[in-house]
Amino acid sequence: MSIRDLRTFLAIAEGGSFAVAARAVRRTQSAVTVQMRALEEEVGATLFDRSRRPPLLNEAGRALVPRAREAVEAYDRLFQPAGERLVEGHLRLGAVPSVVTGVLPRALVALRERYPGLHVELAMGPSKELVERLERGLLDAAIVSDLLEGGAGLTWSPFAREPLVLIAPADAPARKPEELIASYPFIRYTRQAWVGQTIDRLLKRRRLKPRESMTLDTLEAVTTMVRHGLGVSIVPLRSSGDAPGPAIRAVHFPGAPTWRTLGLVHQPSHPKATLAEVLLTALKAAEDPAKPVAPPGRQPRSPKRARPVPAT
Repeated sequence: MSIRDLRTFLAIAEGGSFAVAARAVRRTQSAVTVQMRALEEEVGATLFDRSRRPPLLNEAGRALVPRAREAVEAYDRLFQPAGERLVEGHLRLGAVPSVVTGVLPRALVALRERYPGLHVELAMGPSKELVERLERGLLDAAIVSDLLEGGAGLTWSPFAREPLVLIAPADAPARKPEELIASYPFIRYTRQAWVGQTIDRLLKRRRLKPRESMTLDTLEAVTTMVRHGLGVSIVPLRSSGDAPGPAIRAVHFPGAPTWRTLGLVHQPSHPKATLAEVLLTALKAAEDPAKPVAPPGRQPRSPKRARPVPAT
């Protein structure tokens, strides 16, 4: 079986069509078609649904994708310098939306400059959904907010902690957060998200009974509503130095803070574990700009087995 054919097959899987793959591998579309016919003969199965235009991967084709990636990466490792781990390939990454508008872009910029052969396919969603997709093999790694459920066989590596603060419109009076919650409508971040459950526990622990006006499913949407004067809310204060934004006032609760923890979760035995570890190092460096992205041969590894914690 030709590695060249497998590379072309993966280009089709990632690009979605023979035409896109042909441009990626610098071949004609007819040459790509011949390659895929040869690959199907080798594996003894039809890999594409050719009744559709453009042809799409069928069930057998989708099942071959992870094995093809593993084979290509294993082949590439044969030719890398001794003592150096190869940092290139395709990483299917899940992330909660607030990370995508926060620390993640800075980390990806650093990775692109250092490892141009690394391609990241990004999917967004709530933490629980991302962990479930990771456990089903649909993602290679995920950046989630805390780890309240699941996690069997996964490594949970926190890289940032963010205190929960009350946010209010800029023209709100300078009062305690408890007084602002009592005076303004409350915009709640959904309890379906794990950080939403953490916010709910903070409210109960402080015996606060807000007057809820709406529930939203992204922290960015919550912040926008507060900015327009529609109420107050409780959100994580980003540790990377990002301010809540114009026309927003952040008020800390007295006493010990309640934290949201951000971390990368992945399978340490997964073929993409090296890529996940490199990303983790970049995320830590993005939180602390004075810390450089370490070469892959010296990646810090302090894995902690994720332990299921019952959600309340």
